[in-house]
Amino acid sequence: MSKPILCIGTYAKTPFHIEKVGKNVYCIEELCYILVNNAFLLDEDSFGDDLFDWIEHECSLERLSDELRSMAMKKCSIASLAGTILDYVGYNSKKEVDRTEEILRANAGMDVYRKKMARADFLLKNGRYSLAFKEYEFLLKNTDELDKKAKAKIEHNEGVMYARLFLFERAADMFLKAYKDGGDKESLIQYLGAMRMSLSDKEYVSFVADNEELYEISLVLEGKVNELEELFGSSKTNLSVGTMAVYKAEGKMNEYYDVVGNITQQLKTEYRDLVKDKVG
Repeated sequence: MSKPILCIGTYAKTPFHIEKVGKNVYCIEELCYILVNNAFLLDEDSFGDDLFDWIEHECSLERLSDELRSMAMKKCSIASLAGTILDYVGYNSKKEVDRTEEILRANAGMDVYRKKMARADFLLKNGRYSLAFKEYEFLLKNTDELDKKAKAKIEHNEGVMYARLFLFERAADMFLKAYKDGGDKESLIQYLGAMRMSLSDKEYVSFVADNEELYEISLVLEGKVNELEELFGSSKTNLSVGTMAVYKAEGKMNEYYDVVGNITQQLKTEYRDLVKDKVG
């Protein structure tokens, strides 16, 4: 059994909104959790007077807020500011604090382009699609000399996010743009995959037939689809579907609807997690 953690300060009546992470925090321990688990997303804007005021007035930690203001006036790094908060609260292990400071120091040494690209990739990897879209779109609109390879990477990643949100037509558009800009075969495969998902079987066959240059790619795609079908065949979801079929055939409707409800609830939960940051 792990040792209990002694909380400090007061629980805020008004939460503090961390813009870069898109989260509200209600106490200093929640702030520490966010700092440690989202250090890659934070920058100088995340440590300002509004945070120090919140720590003083909402968390009743006047001494900590005074120390942070003094450090900010001396132009201390955001790694030092974060470290001071984490050390003061004592919520996290030394290993977590050291890692957080290391990430923040590394971020400070990046130029704006690399910082935003790394942040967007991190958000994509962690399923924070709305925030990732914002970072990628900023790069596309505000980087004058963005080379085609970098542009293609952004377009491909946006295609991935649209596909995961089941917006297959948008995904196909982005994958095609990525292929035209970067020439990467994987983007072309994903383009065809998105088209396959957005069209009926008959429409898809006609589409491939009308675009002979895509025939070889379609064979590669079908190979990938077959692999995924084999993996699904041994999955828990497929076993549950098989159980449903047996219950229905035997007329055990209560058991059948129980399994349907469980699968539906699981899918709803997964989808809500997937789109928790709404994409416009």
